Amino acid sequence: MTNERWFACELHCHTVHSDGDFTVPALLEAARARHLDGIALTDHNTFSGYMEAKTSVSPVVLGGIEWTTYFGHMLVLDCAQYVDWRDAKPDTIDEKMRLVHENGGLCGIAHPFQLGTPICTGGHWDYHVRDWSLVNHLEIWSEGAPYLNTPNRRAIRLWASLLDQGYRIAPTFGRDWHRTKNNPLPSACTFLRCPAPLTPAGMKHAIASGRTVVSVGPLFTFETADGKTSGDCIPAGDVQLVFRTDTTRLSDMQTENTFVPREIRLYTNGLREVLRLPVSGETQTAQITLDAARWYSACLWGDTDGRQDTLLAVCAPLYINA
Repeated sequence: MTNERWFACELHCHTVHSDGDFTVPALLEAARARHLDGIALTDHNTFSGYMEAKTSVSPVVLGGIEWTTYFGHMLVLDCAQYVDWRDAKPDTIDEKMRLVHENGGLCGIAHPFQLGTPICTGGHWDYHVRDWSLVNHLEIWSEGAPYLNTPNRRAIRLWASLLDQGYRIAPTFGRDWHRTKNNPLPSACTFLRCPAPLTPAGMKHAIASGRTVVSVGPLFTFETADGKTSGDCIPAGDVQLVFRTDTTRLSDMQTENTFVPREIRLYTNGLREVLRLPVSGETQTAQITLDAARWYSACLWGDTDGRQDTLLAVCAPLYINA
C-alpha cells in the first residue's frame, strides 16, 4: 500500500492496574515524551488499564494482557473474548493459544530467557509449544540493548532456529515498561509498517504479517527494488536489495545514548552471514542471489556509546518461495 510507513511502537507496558508505577495518563504522557506513535498496554492478567486508555489517539493504544503464569509470560493482543489462562499447563499451551486465535487475538512470547525462580517466578518460558505457528511474535530483545542483556542473544538464536524450521514469527522488542525511574538500560522500540494514520488494527496487522523492525538506534529497513519488504514472500533468484538507514527517527527518544551505524549484515538459515556492507549513506543497494526455501534478515551493526560492534537493529525476514 502506498500510504504505508514505519511507526515507532512499544509493545509491552504496565500501569498501576498491575505492578507498574505509571497511572494510565502518566504512561501515555511518557510515551508521547519518547515520541512513540503507538503502544500495547499489557498489564499482568487484567484489561482494566486498557479500558481507561483505549480512546487515546497519541499514542495509539492496542489492547492486550500479559498472561503471567508459573511457566512463562505471554502477550495476548486484541483478543475479543477473555481466555482463561489460570489452568494453562506446560503441555496445554497450544490449546490455550488456539482459543486466543479463535477469538481474533495474537500470541507473543515475552522475555523467553528471563531469569526464573527465585528471581522472577514464571519469567522464563517453560511451556512446551508443539505448534509454533500459533506464536505470532517473540521478544528477541527485552529491556535494553542486546549487548547488555545476555538472554537477548539466546532469544535471537531461538527465533532463528524457528525460522529455520519454516515458522514465520515476527521479532519484537519489549521494554517491559513499568516506570521511568531506575531503568538505566537503553530503550529500543519496535517499528511497525502500517497504513497511515496509525490505528490499533494497523498495529495488529503489522505484527501478524511480520512487518516489524527492532532497533535500539536508527530506523533500519530493507526491501527489494519493487517494494517487497519484511514479512513478504518472494521468488528465488537474483534480486536487488535496498537498505535504508534513517538516523533521525529515534533521535528524540535516544538523547541519552549515541549510536553510530557501521555495517549492514544479511543473514539466512542457520544465522549464516551472506552479505556485509559498510554503511555509506541513508540508502544503499546490493545485488544478491536469494536461494529457495530460505529466509533473509537484514541487521545493522555499529557503535553504542563508544562500544564497538554492537547490534543496533534487526529486520523481520523476507521469505523465499520453495
